[in-house]
Amino acid sequence: MENPIVCPTCKSNYEAKPETCPKCGFPFSGTDKEKSVFIGQQILKKGKIKDTTGFIKVAQIILWIVGGMNLLIAPLFFTGNPIVVISSVIIGVLFVGFGVLAYQRPFISILIPLIILLVNYTIEGIMNTDILAKGIILKFLFVAGLVFALIRILEAEHMKKENDFMKEQDYKQ
Repeated sequence: MENPIVCPTCKSNYEAKPETCPKCGFPFSGTDKEKSVFIGQQILKKGKIKDTTGFIKVAQIILWIVGGMNLLIAPLFFTGNPIVVISSVIIGVLFVGFGVLAYQRPFISILIPLIILLVNYTIEGIMNTDILAKGIILKFLFVAGLVFALIRILEAEHMKKENDFMKEQDYKQ
């Protein structure tokens, strides 16, 4: 009885040596260079998928900061306008809630607040450019952090669709 063939990438066992691994695509019949390049690419992709967790964490913190600012700061400074206070509290609750859901449904939990944030900044800019200019660096960092998290989530999802081995990799907690 022959020893089973073990794929060096995904550790799948095979009775006979296939051309390529059905699970991960490892080129058993390729040259040593092709095999090395393939393994290197798989390691990089696994790392990138795993690193997506950090981007989601940053987005989650941003959501909680923006939510907290809307819940705590805005009602203190805009007490003369109940519409602003109510909308600020609603936005604050939404952002905190989306922050809680960031790992269960990362893409949608970051996309919706990003849209709300951009609409809010646009309305602020139309109504009063001075308000938009205040904290512009922080606003830019908030938007950039959420956009980068979305990009990394999309990249990770694309990589996970490449083969069965990548599907097993996860970035959600």
